[in-house]
Amino acid sequence: MSNKETSGAKQGPFKLYIVRISPCCRVVWMYLLQNNLPVELVDVDVFEGEHKQPSFTSLNPHQEVPVLVDGKTSVFEGIAILTYLAQKYTNYAGWGKTPIEKNSVLSVLDWACFDLHRVLGYKYIYPHFLEKYHLKTHDDTETMVEKGAEDVTKHLELMENFYLKKNPYLCGTELTIADTYVATILSQSEWLEFDLGLWPKVAAWFRKVKEQEHWKTVHEKHDEFLYKLRKCPHD
Repeated sequence: MSNKETSGAKQGPFKLYIVRISPCCRVVWMYLLQNNLPVELVDVDVFEGEHKQPSFTSLNPHQEVPVLVDGKTSVFEGIAILTYLAQKYTNYAGWGKTPIEKNSVLSVLDWACFDLHRVLGYKYIYPHFLEKYHLKTHDDTETMVEKGAEDVTKHLELMENFYLKKNPYLCGTELTIADTYVATILSQSEWLEFDLGLWPKVAAWFRKVKEQEHWKTVHEKHDEFLYKLRKCPHD
């Protein structure tokens, strides 16, 4: 994340470099839309290696999306971007009302990004579709996927019996950016028609979160991919 400062009100749109199928890209995009922050989307074709080109690497040396450009300031990594926007432009809208709530939201964001997405996405969902996530042998990949599925159920149990035990949302009685991020990650499970029925509180929460404004806009590419999968099931 660049530490260069900008001054004054926002002039013109942010530039957001994204892959629209990526959960962390979608949640940043949604946060911008929901807070009426003007944004110009720049689609990055990672399959063609655009994320490795000097023009992109100059913005993010880690060669990953999302990247937010605000004037001369570039910010990368989903949580860092959300925090930057909250601090500078939204007064922490969607982060809870008290310091304790904000800390709870940040904790869930960290868990979602660094644990839930790693397990559900990289160990369970993505290996079904992309060879780059395979291990050296087929058996090793199968073992990883099986362990990934097992770990996903543990996370869902945590959501069901801790986060959603007494409250309708992950951090209390109101929808926050933490709910949006977790739900965006969990939507990847739809690629394999993963049944949330064993976790009724999670299933009810997931339906509510998907009803929020701009969800359909941000998940258009996800839904198109899902439609293609269901029309031509993945073997």
